[in-house]
Amino acid sequence: MLDDTQRHPHLAKQISLILRQVAPAVNEITGLPLPPEVRFRLVTPKAWRDEARQSQHRILARDIADLELTPQEIGGIRRRLKAMGFVPVLVWPLVLASTQETEDGHDETIIAPRALHHGGLLADEAALHQLLIHELVHQMQTGARGGAVWATFFPQKRGIATPGVPTVLEGHAAWADQQVTTRLLGAPADHRQAPKSLRYRLHNALPGIRRLGPSRAAYEQGCRLIAQAVTEGGTGLVNQILKDGTYLPTDAEIADPASWIYRIERGLPRA
Repeated sequence: MLDDTQRHPHLAKQISLILRQVAPAVNEITGLPLPPEVRFRLVTPKAWRDEARQSQHRILARDIADLELTPQEIGGIRRRLKAMGFVPVLVWPLVLASTQETEDGHDETIIAPRALHHGGLLADEAALHQLLIHELVHQMQTGARGGAVWATFFPQKRGIATPGVPTVLEGHAAWADQQVTTRLLGAPADHRQAPKSLRYRLHNALPGIRRLGPSRAAYEQGCRLIAQAVTEGGTGLVNQILKDGTYLPTDAEIADPASWIYRIERGLPRA
């Protein structure tokens, strides 16, 4: 646990203690191995915004390295990234934490303590538990994918042009954070109930702001989807999905989990 801000030693210590507490339960409930190195880092809002932009450029660099892209395709994404450079300024008070790949190829969760303040988590320890569990699961998902790339500007070229990516990733992490907080704290935590600052509410009210990240439906529908998959096939079934993009659900399967589970159990690709 690193504190790049040099101003939040107590929060850094609290996060380290919570991670040590929750990690064994997260491992047991998800059936996924913990990363060899769990990385969480506290940063200033400016550093968070810079990291968010750099992450997008790293995704594009990997797409260029992996895929056969035309100069027009590459130029289009570069123009898009330049035009959207203002987005981190609008969203940072709303993003309690973000997990992304660093330059050295490892996953890292970055947290701006001021965002935790605006989101009410500094005064809600149960919600802080939930957040850390959720992001730890995201780090574990990367290891489970075994090199499969789901963060891309060209999902069709990678065979994952489906709404199932955020639904599975966020739904799986949401399902896990509910399971673990229930086990450790006696009830599922819900950070949305934490008191929000005026700045949070103002940013959250901006037109279209919620379209800049995973939708609330991705979390809620995904959580139900994963819960049913675990009930019917166990965590092994879910972890199989994380390894193979052909098992990602279609729109119809998100609405009909039984048909999705039927397909996965029989090893059938998406139609």
